[in-house]
Amino acid sequence: MRQLAQPEASVVRRIIGGLLAFLVLTGTLLVLPVYAAPAPSAEPVAPSIDAVDLGSVAEPEGAAVVTEDGTVVDAGPETDVVLGTTADPSATPTPSTSASPTTSSPPTTAPPTAPTAGTGTDPVAASGREIDGVEALTVSQPDTDRFESVGVTWAQDESVTGVTVQIRTKKSSGRWTPWTTVEQDDVDPSEGSDAGVRGGTSPYWTGAAKGIEVVVQAADGSTPEDVQVQLIDPGNSAADVTPGAPAITDTAHAATAMPAIYSRAQWGADEKLMTWEPEYAPTVKATTIHHTADSNNYSAADVPAIMRSIYAYHAVSRGWGDIGYNVIVDKYGRAWEGRSGGLASSVVGAHAGGFNTSTFGVSMLGNYDVVDTPPALLETVASVIAWKFALYAIPASGTVSLVSSGGGTSRYAAGTPVTLPTIFGHRDVGATTCPGRYGYSHLGEIRGMVAQKIAAGGPAVSATPSMADSSPQVLLRNARGGGMAEWTTRRGDPGDLPLTCDWDGNGTETIAVFRDGRFFLFDSNGSTAAATSDFRFGDRGDTPLCGDWDGDGKDTVGIWRNGWFFLRNSNTSGVADGYFPFGNTDAQPAIGDWNGDGYDTVAVYQDATFYFANSNLRPLADGRLAYGDRGDRVVVGDWTGARRDSMGVFRAGTFYLTTSLSRSVADLTVGFGAPSDRPLVGDWDGNRTVTMGVQRGY
Repeated sequence: MRQLAQPEASVVRRIIGGLLAFLVLTGTLLVLPVYAAPAPSAEPVAPSIDAVDLGSVAEPEGAAVVTEDGTVVDAGPETDVVLGTTADPSATPTPSTSASPTTSSPPTTAPPTAPTAGTGTDPVAASGREIDGVEALTVSQPDTDRFESVGVTWAQDESVTGVTVQIRTKKSSGRWTPWTTVEQDDVDPSEGSDAGVRGGTSPYWTGAAKGIEVVVQAADGSTPEDVQVQLIDPGNSAADVTPGAPAITDTAHAATAMPAIYSRAQWGADEKLMTWEPEYAPTVKATTIHHTADSNNYSAADVPAIMRSIYAYHAVSRGWGDIGYNVIVDKYGRAWEGRSGGLASSVVGAHAGGFNTSTFGVSMLGNYDVVDTPPALLETVASVIAWKFALYAIPASGTVSLVSSGGGTSRYAAGTPVTLPTIFGHRDVGATTCPGRYGYSHLGEIRGMVAQKIAAGGPAVSATPSMADSSPQVLLRNARGGGMAEWTTRRGDPGDLPLTCDWDGNGTETIAVFRDGRFFLFDSNGSTAAATSDFRFGDRGDTPLCGDWDGDGKDTVGIWRNGWFFLRNSNTSGVADGYFPFGNTDAQPAIGDWNGDGYDTVAVYQDATFYFANSNLRPLADGRLAYGDRGDRVVVGDWTGARRDSMGVFRAGTFYLTTSLSRSVADLTVGFGAPSDRPLVGDWDGNRTVTMGVQRGY
């Protein structure tokens, strides 16, 4: 049996039809949504991806050409480039005319004696910055469908670690851009175990383009296989130019305010691409700072499309099933939601190979190896981290020990413990320049800004509840029948909400209090007892809950907020282990073991009807019972000692209890308390008999 108290404002009304249901709840799952907003007005946008197959330097495919020190040494079957010729870095490629020549003039020189791959009219990509003595896999496609972002991927192979990619694109005007180098990006071994995951570079925003040239080299002597150029068209959305106000609001209740963050819906995320099944770390310990190594030449209106491009590349081209970063901040200082469920929770991302677990990835949109970071960007990065650190009580200038999972471009082998600042750069753990020389140079400044913001947020907790004469009075009775209170105690302050549970598993239920998002637990109901535990979970206005969610014999906390249950498997500060909607926003929540399986599950009481679920894994209503009148207060307990809970109501100083959830009659009637009292029930003396109590003067 688990007893809880409702705020005075709760009034029962109508239930939402069908009772919404959703939950992923395990012993290791850590999830706390930071918003539960109505359906967004923005529509999802489905990007398109064209993959250009290059094969490898050993077996080039399609239109790929292999060069070494500027000389063509091999070519794919779809190009007529001549082997042995020299690629000209200064050449401006044009679409191939071998199929429909515009001139019949003969060549001025005889063809080379080396074997040829056709008539030799196809262009060959050459940047002029190739690594000497290393074969280059290239492609020149001067006439493509429109795209706005590009990346290069290859078959996942942890031995491939030294890939360098250079690209240039042809704009709609026909002008070719300068060559740009794109870095190899990380992949984590846990993701790499999936056959669909591919190695690759970071995605690069090109803006509208219709031609591409690429040069791929592996300086470490490895041979990337199944190389593909990914051309991404992110599509268009009406929300791109005017995404509106950031939709995500803070419900995790950190002492430091959450900055405004644009939701996935606002940048047009097509959630059908999100095939990744979330994994969660026990907690968050640090933040990894990144840059996207992308173009800096973007407008504010480009950013939603850039977000869709990164998402499509990470989720589909790389096979990660979702975007890798938790939050992305643009140069204008706007924050954008990245990985699904990744804002307040400890969701495992895909942003720093070997160090994705227990870290929060914040990426700065742009290449901050070539330009400095704008002040607005740094300010928002610091605000996001300060809010996150306040949730998990992480010091901005502290250090943390993380254990590498190895693989990818990680600097550390699997199993290696590494001491790092709580705010560290990607280059600290990976073979990369990320977050760029300018971005990295500001890490000390970011730490200082985060520390200031956390300090300005004020104390994370309020004062300890008093036991003074002004405290609410609790009257308890060990006998089931009516009569006088057998003992009284003081617990908490006016405005605190009581809840009763067995916090230590000893069979006796004691009264805790909840105040403005903070729980104070007591192992004794004595008037001089001190709180044995206090921690933050929830927010002002929430209804506190408690129950044995995992069947271990000990009760832990939860909260009810606007029709949602948030449950936690430990009595410590942090985020919820699971959350789901069940019932109407103004129903009374209840907790109990309705089927005697040892697990407490949820219920709601509204419109004088009790709806209960037998599982928190799929919380659909398993039964309903019409009982009591509108305005009654629900109570829950094992009235018969059968290790199975039932319900009852408190009305005008009387408890009306039913011993069966299939019978709408009061089997027990107990007069105890005054009409204005708040009802409490519990096993106060550990004799496996649930009896009555009330709170007065609250």
